[in-house]
Amino acid sequence: MADVATKTSVEDEVKKTEPSSLLGKLETDVEIKASADKFHHMFAGKPHHVSKASPGNIQSCDLHEGDWGTVGSIIFWNYVHDGEAKVAKERIEAVEPEKNLITFRVIDGDLMKEYKSFLLTIQVTPKPGGPGSIVHWHLEYEKISDEVAHPETLLQFCVEVSKEIDEHLLAEEEEVKTTETPSLVGKLETDVEIKSSAEKFHHMFAGKPHHVSKASPGNIQGCDLHEGDWGKVGSIVFWNYVHGKSMLYKFLVHK
Repeated sequence: MADVATKTSVEDEVKKTEPSSLLGKLETDVEIKASADKFHHMFAGKPHHVSKASPGNIQSCDLHEGDWGTVGSIIFWNYVHDGEAKVAKERIEAVEPEKNLITFRVIDGDLMKEYKSFLLTIQVTPKPGGPGSIVHWHLEYEKISDEVAHPETLLQFCVEVSKEIDEHLLAEEEEVKTTETPSLVGKLETDVEIKSSAEKFHHMFAGKPHHVSKASPGNIQGCDLHEGDWGKVGSIVFWNYVHGKSMLYKFLVHK
């Protein structure tokens, strides 16, 4: 009898130390072309913009408590998964900007109908030896029963959202490039105080630039009218000047 009791207690101890079949983990990597920090910022700094990047999957993301990207803050997601509109209330559990990592814990919503606990961690790392990044999704959960399926379709959902966010970020970069002023274009300005009147100084360039050589003979050798009239838009004037050496410039009066 003693041997039977000992055997039973050992079996019970093994059962207690064995991992529960209700616990699970799913992971995947997604290669993207966007930078790691920009992708991370979409979830840490502006998750309410994810719906713009992936409107077919994410309808909205609202801040319920705290601040975006701050541990303890509560955010509320409206999304479509497996063809059904769903909701999820999540608390930010961890944020590590230097690792481009953020962790969300689901605390309410549709997932809580099938899972006792659910954690999502997103970490983005620069791709070694080249442009682009790797998005690592890590889902950790506990099912309410063995009848509940592992959230493999949700993991695929995360992959699809990642790819659409990547496309969105790349499109934003292209838009910035097309609107930015080329680095070859520049402007220089300065102010010079003079004692003469503004209209007289202006008239030297607008009405009689051929007289500038008399005022500054060491710098301006001559100014000739090639087309049009002095001081008229569209007219062309030709300057001979010294800037370290003798140089020539043809100017169009722009305005």
